[in-house]
Formats: sequence, C-alpha cells, structure tokens
Amino acid sequence: MKQLSRPTLARRVLTALLIAFAAVWLVLLAFQYLEVRIRDSDNPALSEAAAQLADMLSSIDDPAEARRMVEAVDRSIRNARERLHVPGAALIQLWERGESQPAFSSWPQAGIRLPPIAGHQISQVDRGQVYEVVRFDRARWSVLVAQPRIAGGWVLQSLGSDLSKYMLIALPFALLPMWLAISQGLRPLRQLSGRIASRSPDDLTPVGVEPGYAEFAPLITALDGLLLQLRRKITAEQAFVANAAHELRTPLAVISAQAHVLGRARSEQQRAEAERYLSAAITRASHLVHQLLVLARLEMAHSAQPLAAADIARVVREDVGQFVPAAMARNMEISLDAPESLMAALDLHALRSVLQNLIDNAIRYACDHGRIVVELSLFGLKRDLIILAVSDDGPGIAECDRSRVFDRFYRGRQQDARGAGLGLTIVKQAAARMGGAVQIMTGLDGRGCRFELRIPAAVAAS
Repeated sequence: MKQLSRPTLARRVLTALLIAFAAVWLVLLAFQYLEVRIRDSDNPALSEAAAQLADMLSSIDDPAEARRMVEAVDRSIRNARERLHVPGAALIQLWERGESQPAFSSWPQAGIRLPPIAGHQISQVDRGQVYEVVRFDRARWSVLVAQPRIAGGWVLQSLGSDLSKYMLIALPFALLPMWLAISQGLRPLRQLSGRIASRSPDDLTPVGVEPGYAEFAPLITALDGLLLQLRRKITAEQAFVANAAHELRTPLAVISAQAHVLGRARSEQQRAEAERYLSAAITRASHLVHQLLVLARLEMAHSAQPLAAADIARVVREDVGQFVPAAMARNMEISLDAPESLMAALDLHALRSVLQNLIDNAIRYACDHGRIVVELSLFGLKRDLIILAVSDDGPGIAECDRSRVFDRFYRGRQQDARGAGLGLTIVKQAAARMGGAVQIMTGLDGRGCRFELRIPAAVAAS
C-alpha cells in the first residue's frame, strides 16, 4: 500500500496532463458560453429564419395553403427543439395584412404582440419568460417568429456535456504518447539504477551509462565525478595508512630493541645509552602520532561554523613565545613582526597548526646561530587578506623538491630523516580549511625558505 502511495515522476506528469485537460475544458466551455450568450442577445439566425419564411409565403395567395406551410415549419422547429432537449417553445404567427387576428398561431395563448417595426428584433416578456421577437412583412402576409431566451444553466450543461464527450475521446490519444515518452525517457535512469545496484562495494569505476537525453547528462557526469573523487580519496587513505604503518614501525622497533637492551644492561653507561635511544624513539613516535591525529582531524572536519572575532596578533605572539627556548637551545634568533592587535574571524586551531609546524620545521632544519622571522600583516585594497609568513636562513629546500614537500611523508633528499614528513602536509590542509593557500619562496638573505600563508578574512578591527 505504501508503495502505491509513493509519488512517482510518471504519475506526476500524467496528473499534470489531466489537470491541463481539465483547464482546457473549462476555458473552452467559458468561451463557448460567452459566444452563445452574445449570439442570443442579437440572434441573426432568428431574423434569417423569419425572413426566409416570409419569402416563401410571398408567392402564396391561398390562406389554407399558407397555414399548412407555416404549420409544417412550426412542426419541424418543435421536433428539432425536442430532439435537442431545448427548454421552452418557439412561436410562429401568420397574419394577413389588415386583419386583427392571426391566421395561424402555434401558441394561441401567447401574449406576444407584433413588433411595431418590421425586420427589427426586440425582446418581450410573456408569463415571466423573455422572448426574442422579430416580424417581417410581405405583400399579403406578415410573419412573426419568437424564441425564448435560453437560461444560462441549461447552456452550460448542454455545452459541457458535448465538450466532455470530445475531450474524453481525445484523452487516450494524449495519454498514450505521454506514457510511452515517460517510459522510454526513464529507461537510462533505470539502467543507471541497475548498474549501481549490481556493483560490488569496491567498484568505483565510471557507471558507463549513455545518458541518451541531455537532461540526464549532468547526473551521469556528477556521479562519475563523485566516484572519481572517492577513488582518489580511498587511494590516498590507503597510501596514508601504509605510510603511517611504515613510519611507526621504525620507532616501535627501536623502542622494542632498546627496551631489551635496557633490561640486559650490565653497566651504567650501557643503561644510560639505552635510555637515551629509548627516549628519542618514544619522542619520535609520540610526535608522529600527534601529527597523524592533527592531520586526520583537519581532513575529517566539516566546514567551519561562523566564528567570533579574535585577536590573532596575540595568538601569534603566544605561539612564537613557546618556541623561544627551543630556538635558544640552538643559539637561533627568532623575531616577530606583527601589529599590536589584529581582530579577525578565523579558525584559530588551523592557524596555530600552520604556525607551529612552520616554526618547528625552521628550528629543526635550519643551521645553528641562524635567524627565524615570523611576520603577520594585512594586504589588499580592502585590507581583507591576512598574510602569515615564517622565514629562515637555513639550507633551504631544493627546487626539484619544492613541488612535493607538501605531500604526505615526503621529507626531501637533503632533509634529516628524523622528521615524519607530515608537518607541511598539515600546513597545507589547515590553510585549505581556512580558505587560504600557502606558498614556498626563498628565505632570508637569499638563503633558506619562506613559507607564506594568505588567508581571506573579514577583519573586525586592527
């Protein structure tokens, strides 16, 4: 029962066709009704019938023959009105010129009077019924013809009945082509549904259905595009899992080995060395797991909700301050060039992910006694573009590696293998989450690297 009540496209189109037929029926009925009413107000057929009858009597002198002719015409009119179920009776009177009584009257009790002007149609009321009356004169005879004005309800009923028959005859000839057109038109959709239903969960190849109609082409294109995106995403996720397992294998193996060495150490020196390697492996594994979690959170997060404005200049100062001890440990100079206050609505978690990973990379890979400069500024004609840059004077990144440094687990050819290769991937993902982009350039004094993040944002105040 629920299946029958479910709306379908075919049922919707056929219902619309039936509604259109009903609307056409109403329009035609109204048009014909108005046409009949206008014709009744000035009925030329009545005048023509009276004139023809007068012309036929103009050559007859015998009163008996004239009465027989008028009786025959009256009988013919009465039979026609009865056959058509027309309410009321028509009236025909034959007057001999100069006589005060009619020679023939189809309705002797009628109170219809001769119109004063021949050939001019007038309206008269007899017993509450309105009649259209016309008179024509010839040499010997005068003919009066009267016809009752038909009620509007009967006209609507008669016209509606006749029109309905024609519409019902025409309806199957309209429904059948429409049904065939819908059935054939939905065939590509049924083929598409069948192809998708018969697929295995791992089959993400294009659907391979020819649209056939231009209206289905966008659907097929969009579906193939979605499957392509899913293939790429699944491939990337599989590669991510494989790389993550491979990257975690090394520190876990080191932890296992050093734990074994620590348990069997016989001297304090062996114990201290094992503890140092064990601590480094645990730190590396912890750092890798943290970066994996941050990257997964950024990639799985939905679009950001409306954010309240925050002072990002203060946030940047706080984060830079956290890296001062690490920079001092390597005798590096770290400085910040930023406005006193910069209010803007941003995803602060994503912004901090960018800044912390860029500063961490600069400290990790730059030379001792080097410099790191963090810059925060506004740009653009409307000053609605926020620029966050981290520059250093370290060894930099080779030109051949710059196109791949944002890939997962890619550490380049000249970099220390201790890194996980996820920092710049997190930077790129966080930038995309904020609707911005990150670029790599040459760093300080023509050396090192400069990573520049550009974020479009509505600045509240500065």
